Amino acid sequence: MSRVINKEIAVKNYVLLLIFSWAISSEVFTQCANLANIYSFIYGGKNYEVVKEMKNWSVAAACAVERGGYLVEINDVNEQNAVYDAIINGAGVSPTYTSVPNGGGIAYVWIGATDLAVEGTWLWDGNDDGSGIHFWTGQGANGAGNGAPVAGAYNNWGGTSTGLPKEPDNYGAGQDHAAIGLAGWPSGTTLLGIAGEWNDIIGSSLLYFVIEKETGVGINDGSLKNEIRVYPNPARDVLVVEGINPTAPLNFAIYDYAGKIMYEPAALDKNEIRVEALPQGLYLLRITNDSNSSFRFVKY
Repeated sequence: MSRVINKEIAVKNYVLLLIFSWAISSEVFTQCANLANIYSFIYGGKNYEVVKEMKNWSVAAACAVERGGYLVEINDVNEQNAVYDAIINGAGVSPTYTSVPNGGGIAYVWIGATDLAVEGTWLWDGNDDGSGIHFWTGQGANGAGNGAPVAGAYNNWGGTSTGLPKEPDNYGAGQDHAAIGLAGWPSGTTLLGIAGEWNDIIGSSLLYFVIEKETGVGINDGSLKNEIRVYPNPARDVLVVEGINPTAPLNFAIYDYAGKIMYEPAALDKNEIRVEALPQGLYLLRITNDSNSSFRFVKY
């Protein structure tokens, strides 16, 4: 009798293991954003997506790369108006969907500008690779007051509508990423900015975001994504990376899902990435090689 019971328990445990394995696989190969939460539009021959899922800036940028693009780069007033209209009217984002304390208590949507690498040197770096177009230097009137566009580049920092940009100001330090405000701020006022203008806020804030794509490609369509295969997944000790072009420079980093870099070695060792030191969990592997690609994997 005990043998029968033990056999039944073993079968049940096996079924549970299969269910657990299926759940992991489903998570691993699920896109970084649910299609039901994405509003797509076209402007100026490019595709854009408003993603109504709350992520910090670095995770949002990684998701943008995975979907074949980058966090939006806004280069003129017409693009600014098209993006803001898509956020409010197209995607129907509520101006009160969240509140960011370090941004004056209003709601924002991430764009691809950051000065994380060098304070005051604002780049369009929507794929988060540490490089991009330098469009603004310094701080607005609410900060050091020495801010200015680079070579007349377009900007829409808070206060621009009054002719005197008051943002970015790095208020309280650590405000290294830009977002579009959905109301005047501080909350209930327009002292530092109005709806549609940009503010610098802390990158760990959880916000919706806008993706820009040069073409209509999406997840699994980019050239690098098609070339590279990463396995096993889940992984215990080693991730194997296949399909890399040996003549092109390669960089990679592993992030946790809070956007923190967990591992960033100088180079691959025999196309293998050692992951045994990572705690169990879900991670994002980002590979840069001519273009960008991201892979989710489970460490068990």
